Amino acid sequence: MSRTPVRSAVGRLYERGLLAYDPVAGFTVAIPSLSSIYELFELRLMLESHALRLFAERTDREPPVRLRELVDEADELARESVEDHTRYIDFRENDSRFHRAMVELGGLPRLLELHDDLHLSIHVTRTGMEAPITASRLNTAVAEHRAVVDALERGDRQAARDLLEAHILRVRDQTIAFLARPRI
Repeated sequence: MSRTPVRSAVGRLYERGLLAYDPVAGFTVAIPSLSSIYELFELRLMLESHALRLFAERTDREPPVRLRELVDEADELARESVEDHTRYIDFRENDSRFHRAMVELGGLPRLLELHDDLHLSIHVTRTGMEAPITASRLNTAVAEHRAVVDALERGDRQAARDLLEAHILRVRDQTIAFLARPRI
């Protein structure tokens, strides 16, 4: 790859606050402030909740079977990730697909574009986190996703929205608490 597209990409990431520049070290992943993480999760909450509200207004549409498949896959990946930490990447990718599928339910392509852009920011922000990979942590996420899908499948779209919002807020608070803890 030539230098031009690399410079362009680095410039865009720097403008978005995802990279920091130090004259000695060069470009590095930016360390986000807790308030910026809070804001990113608030935006995520608004987008995903709004998408579910739009879906709820369309009573003629059923939730896609793909949602249940994603939850079942996440359940298996959670078990595998505890024993083989390299599988955690697959678990996180599954989580990303699940949340993207929530936004797809809204049926608005530009909302999905906003979500994808926001997801990139959240993903880069959380990349440096070394949160422990525990069965409890992963199983909680799977159970929360499963509860959202269960509510959608039984037609309780408001409950699905409430459960999704609670999940996003829990992850937000967990992320902020983890990043705020003292480093040794």
